Amino acid sequence: MTPDLKTVLRRNFLQALGKRDLDGAKAILERLKTEEPLALETRGLELEYLIRSDSLAEAKGLAGQLLELHPGSARVQYLAGLLAYRQKDYAAAERHLRESHRLFPHSKNYRLLGKTLTQQRKFEEAEGILQSLAPGNPWCQLDLAWLYERKEDWARALSCIEAFLKVEPDDKFAKSQLLRLKARLLEPEELLEEVSSLTGLGEEVPEDLLPQYVEALLKRGESTAVRDFIQKRQAGWSARAARSVGWICYRLQAYDLAMDLFLKIFRENRGDAKFLSALEAAAKRCGRLAELLPVYGAQVQDDKRFYSRIRSVKSRLEERKN
Repeated sequence: MTPDLKTVLRRNFLQALGKRDLDGAKAILERLKTEEPLALETRGLELEYLIRSDSLAEAKGLAGQLLELHPGSARVQYLAGLLAYRQKDYAAAERHLRESHRLFPHSKNYRLLGKTLTQQRKFEEAEGILQSLAPGNPWCQLDLAWLYERKEDWARALSCIEAFLKVEPDDKFAKSQLLRLKARLLEPEELLEEVSSLTGLGEEVPEDLLPQYVEALLKRGESTAVRDFIQKRQAGWSARAARSVGWICYRLQAYDLAMDLFLKIFRENRGDAKFLSALEAAAKRCGRLAELLPVYGAQVQDDKRFYSRIRSVKSRLEERKN
């Protein structure tokens, strides 16, 4: 294969990934693997494809091989950091991303390092990194918005979203974040009144208002109203909305509602250890641990780790009997 053709194929592969055309990217990757299966660039592209296609277990194996063979590759370190970030292993992600940036400083690995530090609540360093990148990359405004939201600085988070929308006014995600953050800044009574007006007119409540609305009701002690609201409307909610409301219910100790919502989105979140721990804690608090056994049992063929979770649940049930 000529150098020019390799360059074209690699560029086309990255363009396909950027467009989320996984089938197209895979076809190009297969051709590269036929021509140069052991080349570092080819294996790096394969690792990126596995990460982007959510084949994380396979990606972890390949990342381990590449790190052992090419520890001095900034790209391998970056991809290992990206994989660790996707797996929520933020300490490992930080380690790989720092090494990648040391080997070859680049805004791409620096930005992901900033996001990784935010996830670890290392806000001061993360803020410095993301602010330094923001003038040349408006998407860092979204990262900063998340950082300020983690700090519960809703006004600064909203300001970052507004700054981003000046550059990308049609971005749907940013628009939804804007609505949600504006709801955060409303007084509880104002929010309840706004939602009441919507429901009174027979309109659907925007999903981005749901967590704050449920939180406001629960903090007022109106658990019956929350239960009625969720039961009537949750069938039409997206998995993202159900997860957000579920976490609100969990944190405010409405464990039965949290469990119902978590079970609704179980399949999408079954690989998240934090989610599973919260599900089990909610089930224990509301006396519904036994309901987890058939749910977990349906997963063991695909994920053997659920065997240990089943044993743990059974052990807790035995403890309650004694």
